[in-house]
Amino acid sequence: MTTRTGLTFLLTLLSFTAKTPADEPGGQEIHSRISFCAMGDVPYDTAEDVLLPIQIAELPKDAEFVVHVGDIKRGAPPCDEEIYVKVSGMLSKAVPPLFIIPGDNEWNDCIAPDPAQAWTYWRTYFMRFDQRWQHRLPVFRQLQREENFSFMQRDVLFIGVNIVGGRVHDAEEWKQRHSDCIDWIRLNLKQFGAKATSMVVFGHARPAADHNDFFDPFVEAAQMFNKPVLYLHGDGHRWIHDRPFTAQNVLRVQIDQGGIAPPVKVTITDDQAEPFVFDRRIPPPAP
Repeated sequence: MTTRTGLTFLLTLLSFTAKTPADEPGGQEIHSRISFCAMGDVPYDTAEDVLLPIQIAELPKDAEFVVHVGDIKRGAPPCDEEIYVKVSGMLSKAVPPLFIIPGDNEWNDCIAPDPAQAWTYWRTYFMRFDQRWQHRLPVFRQLQREENFSFMQRDVLFIGVNIVGGRVHDAEEWKQRHSDCIDWIRLNLKQFGAKATSMVVFGHARPAADHNDFFDPFVEAAQMFNKPVLYLHGDGHRWIHDRPFTAQNVLRVQIDQGGIAPPVKVTITDDQAEPFVFDRRIPPPAP
C-alpha cells in the first residue's frame, strides 16, 4: 500500500461516516454503525444445497455485506471443480456484496486431487468475489496475498485473513501465510487504527496450537489497539461467544454451521458496554 494510495483511501472513507440512531431500553441513545451477516461451513450435503439458496434469499435487508468464513464442502469428498462452480453460483445470488475467505475443506485438506489444484479452483471461482457486485465499500487487498482484504466503513475496520483449520499441508507455506496475515493486520492498524472505533477480523480457524504464530502477535496488536475487537470464525460448527485471549478487548465468536442456523446478523454499535450485537435468527422452539 503506497502512501498516496492510502491517502486516497482515507479521503474516500470520509463519505462513509453517517450514523443511524437507535433508542435502547431505559432511554439511552446509542448509534448502530453498521450491520452485516456472516455464515460458514456450508453447504455440506444435498439438503444444504437446497437450504443455502433459501438462506441467501432471506438475508436481512439492512445487511450491508455478507462474509462466508470458509468450508464450502464436507471434508471427506474429493475437491471436484464442480463444487466450486456450484457454490460460487449460489453465493453470487446474494443481494448485498459477499466476501469469502478460504476454509480447510476446500484447500489444504484436499487429498483428491491435491491442495495445489484445489487452490487453483478457489482462486478461479472465489478470488475478489465481492467484485461481482457494484458496491461502494472501499476494499483494499494485500499485494502478496490478495485473498486477504480490508475496508473501513463508518469508522469500523474490517479485515479478512486466510487462517485455516485442518492439516498443515506445507509447514513453510503455513508459517509464511500466518506471517503475511499478521503483517496485513498491522498495516491496516497503522493506517486506520487511530480513526477506527472498533475492528472485526474474519478468519476460518478456531484458535489452536497450530496457529499460535498468528494468534500470539494478533493478541499483542489488539492490546495496542485498545478498542473493541471481534474475531469471527467458523471451523467448529457450534456457537461460541467468549473471550479466550489475554487481551480482554477481543471477543471471539465461532458461528453456527450453516446447516444448524441461518447466517448470523451482526450489528456494530458505539456502545462501549456492548459494541457487538448478535442475532442468530434462530426460530423459537415450537410450543
